[in-house]
Amino acid sequence: MFCWRNAEGKERSRTLGSSDMDDQTAWAKVGELDFVGLVASPDPSCITFGELAEKYLANYPFKKKSTKDLYRQVIRNVLMPRWTDAIAISIKPSELKSWLLKLDVSNCTRGKYRGRMSHIYEWAKSEELIPEFVHGPNGYVSSSPCTRVKGPEFSQETGYEALALEVEDTFKLLSEIKSKNGAYELALLVAACGFRISEALGLQWRDVVWDKGFARIRQTFVHSTMQDGAKTRLSRSRVEVPELALRVLAAWKCETMYAAADDFVFPSIKLGGKKPRCATMLVQDYIRPAAIRAGILLESDGELFSKEGDRIERFGFHNLGRHSLATFLMDEQANPAVVQAIMRHSQMDMTLYYAHSSKKQKRAALDNYARHLVPTPVENLRVQVRVQPTLQ
Repeated sequence: MFCWRNAEGKERSRTLGSSDMDDQTAWAKVGELDFVGLVASPDPSCITFGELAEKYLANYPFKKKSTKDLYRQVIRNVLMPRWTDAIAISIKPSELKSWLLKLDVSNCTRGKYRGRMSHIYEWAKSEELIPEFVHGPNGYVSSSPCTRVKGPEFSQETGYEALALEVEDTFKLLSEIKSKNGAYELALLVAACGFRISEALGLQWRDVVWDKGFARIRQTFVHSTMQDGAKTRLSRSRVEVPELALRVLAAWKCETMYAAADDFVFPSIKLGGKKPRCATMLVQDYIRPAAIRAGILLESDGELFSKEGDRIERFGFHNLGRHSLATFLMDEQANPAVVQAIMRHSQMDMTLYYAHSSKKQKRAALDNYARHLVPTPVENLRVQVRVQPTLQ
């Protein structure tokens, strides 16, 4: 028997032959009778959102496993529990919008949920699983209800602004990392070179080209899984490593018990060096405590605040490295193209996103402008005001 589920999710079957038929003959018979076509061509008017979602997860060419894991989590845990059995092209935008608004999440997260769902529909249309348009009350409309779910409650823009450290604060933080297990060396490498933490943890000793002063990014360590390649095409380029950082790495290579070419630069001792260390644990055990000891972060009632009193939602290697490095380089008037190359961004807009305006630079810019408004020193101006006679 050849069994499958139709577009409505109901099980169907066809007889192939006698029960003593071997698998090879049976599959040949399936091809001869074109039974596979029954599965590959569901009725667009009956296919459910759950079926679309499962086909999407099984067939969409995700570039990174971590991206697929993220999408799967949202689709399986958020979208499918509500919409699995709903006919995909019959879901009403008003019903979808009402459901999204009832979710106890931020507008940014709500917008991402809608975006994930919309991506499934767009892929399904490209695969001709559903029609491009359907007939609505006022004419033909897109078969995706997501296109008609709009409003400020679905904005994917976030008010979050990452904390970029002044170079003096970065020095203080690094000085407060008291460790003999590679945590300091890892933090220095991230801070000085702009490594993403997933890239730094994926490094093996053979990736460090000592005589030319750079490291190759061949793999990344994301969600406890090693993935080939880097985040983007430009990220696969080499990362320049300053001489100072190379010397620190060389000293660490002499100390670690895992110094072979195929060993990880920052291995997990508990796992016998078979995997790198965990980024989350490193942040909890070393980075944030060091920032608190250095006075960069203030802790109150379990929450973190900056020295200025702003609540800090997230703080970790990305703040220490990429945000702080980009900000420092731009403050130092480095060529923006050079900064973009160091950050390995494909677009300058992303480099500018990472380059925050430091307090020193804002103060210097305002002071310079004020000098044009008040060219006479304020002290002299006050003296002149005092000696001027008043009119009676």
